[in-house]
Amino acid sequence: MKTILVPTDFSRIARNAAVYAAEFAMRSKSKLILMNVYHVPVVSSEVPIVLPVWENVEENALIALNRVKRSLIRKFGKELQVECICQMGFGVDEIIKQFTEDKNIELIIMGMNGSGYLGEKIMGSNVTELIKRSNCPVLVINHKTKFNPIKKIVLAFDYKKVPNASVFDLLKKITKLFKSQLLIVNVVDELKKLPSIKKAVNGVNIDHLLEGINHSFHSVENDDTIEGVNEFVSDTKAEMLVFIPHKHGFLSSIFHESNTKRMAFHSTIPMLALHD
Repeated sequence: MKTILVPTDFSRIARNAAVYAAEFAMRSKSKLILMNVYHVPVVSSEVPIVLPVWENVEENALIALNRVKRSLIRKFGKELQVECICQMGFGVDEIIKQFTEDKNIELIIMGMNGSGYLGEKIMGSNVTELIKRSNCPVLVINHKTKFNPIKKIVLAFDYKKVPNASVFDLLKKITKLFKSQLLIVNVVDELKKLPSIKKAVNGVNIDHLLEGINHSFHSVENDDTIEGVNEFVSDTKAEMLVFIPHKHGFLSSIFHESNTKRMAFHSTIPMLALHD
C-alpha cells in the first residue's frame, strides 16, 4: 500500500480515525496524508459582519494539522510518514480532487458518528456522500473503534454482477497483510433461496478473482438483507465489513431508505466500501 488519505475536522471522532489510520499505515508501510478542508462562509446581510480572513483560517488549520501530526509521531515513532494538506473548498469535492491528483492514494479513512455505520446521524453526511461519489476505497471508522488485527473479513455480496478484477486489489492486499480469512456472505430470501444459473456462474468467477487468498462462501436466510448481514457479522466476530455499493443491486437502497435506524451495521468494526 502506498498512501492513505485521512480527512479531518479535528473532532474527537476524526482524531480516533487518524489514530486507527496511523496504526494501519505502520503495519502496511504506508504514508499518511492528513487533510483539512475549510471554507470561508459567505453571509448576505444588511448589517456589517466581520468574517475571518481566509489566510488566518488556513494558518490555524495548518497549525492544528501539525499538532495532530506531532501527536501521531509521538505515539507511533518517527518511522510514521505524515504529510499535512490544507485546502479551501467543500469537503467531498476537495477530497475527491486530492485522490484524482495524487495517484499514490489507495485508501481514504474517515471517522463517523451515530449508532451504526449508516445510522440516521450520518445519512447525507460527508461520509455517505464520499462513499457514493468516490472511486477510491473508503474505510469508515466508528468513533469507538480501536485498531485490532484483522483476522476475519466479511464481504457482503449478492452475485448479481461480477466487478472488475481491480476492485478486489486493496481487499486482497489487506487479506494477505493480516493473513485474514475472507467470508463472502449472500443474504437470500427463503422464498427465493434456490440459486440461479447466473449467480452460480458469477460465484465461480468471484472464486477465480480471489484466487490466492483464504476465502469461503456463505449463505444466510433472511428476508431482510441488512438484518442478515448484521447477524452474520456478529456471529462470526469479524473485524471488518466490506461491500461494493452498486448503483443498482445489493445495498443500493441504503441511500434512499427513510428508516435508517434499521440499516445500522455492527458499530464496532470498520466498514470498507470498494468501488467498481
